[in-house]
Amino acid sequence: MLLNRIREDMKNCNSEICMMEKLLNSAKILMIMFPFAFFLSCSEVIAPEDITPPDTPVNFTLLGGGDGQVRLRWSQNTEPDFNFYQLYRSINNINSFSKLVELTQVEYLDRFLEYDSTYFYYLTAVDNAGNESDPTFIIDVQPLNVAAPQPPMFLIASGVNNPLQSILEMKLNWTPPDIGDLLRYKIYRSNDSDFVANTSTLVDSTIIATYSDRFIPTNTKYYYKIVAVDKGLKVSLPSKPNGDMILSSPVLVAPANQTRFTSPRIFDWNQVDNAVSYVVFVGSAPFADVLWNSSKTTNTEFQYNGPALQSSQVYYWWVGAYSRNKIVLENGTEVSAQVNSYSVVNSFFAE
Repeated sequence: MLLNRIREDMKNCNSEICMMEKLLNSAKILMIMFPFAFFLSCSEVIAPEDITPPDTPVNFTLLGGGDGQVRLRWSQNTEPDFNFYQLYRSINNINSFSKLVELTQVEYLDRFLEYDSTYFYYLTAVDNAGNESDPTFIIDVQPLNVAAPQPPMFLIASGVNNPLQSILEMKLNWTPPDIGDLLRYKIYRSNDSDFVANTSTLVDSTIIATYSDRFIPTNTKYYYKIVAVDKGLKVSLPSKPNGDMILSSPVLVAPANQTRFTSPRIFDWNQVDNAVSYVVFVGSAPFADVLWNSSKTTNTEFQYNGPALQSSQVYYWWVGAYSRNKIVLENGTEVSAQVNSYSVVNSFFAE
């Protein structure tokens, strides 16, 4: 109806001025009745679709290939709409590539490869619109077993005696060498820190960088060395030695188990051979829910100085002994030693 009315008004005009006035009036009416549609028709702008791929990555380079790993590097893409790179790999076949990884950095280390296989690689860039560049040229490499591994680092041997958990062992931890063809580690042990890692001192082997030696007596110091073996059976030099002993458990004296504990509340226990310090724990549960622990002490008694204990409440106490207070690593770094041996747990009633 509105359009018909506009047509009739235009027919009744006898001059150009009249027609212009009628057109302006009609436009005003349309804007009042359909403002949203009019706004869209005037303001909407559609950007052209981005179909331009980014530049092909440049300086795609093999930095090194051997011992079961391949390291690749390339130059950074500086286009404003760059998103990420896609690295493709094929094994023993130049016509069977699949995407290995998406990444934004300009270097990649491919690890745990087979010595006798040939690996092919190429790289592309992808922009924010999902356009992918042309591929780089193909790099091929066979990661042969070239060198023996570097020795493991930062070996720490720590005695652990926890009667509540039935643990009596020497716990070993070390930092693995940075290699892609590790097969296993060999563990060697002796009473002499300058011992030779050979068949006579070999204890066991493991595939992870931790080991528990459970076949040694207490109060005897043992030293350990670790050797890394790669898949080609090349052997590293031994790690630097590290040693410890498993201490006997402290024996608690006072307060006796299930007795009342009155002021001045002094804890007492027996001396442990080879212990350098002790710490006392008080908890609301056996070997758990610690409410207070003492500072380290070289004495075999310590006065309670923690928060107020509730009268007639049952509490638990135990003592930990240290075989050393700190551990000095091969690079000179010092780390705090952990508790070596624990006592059993006694209970007491606070008064």
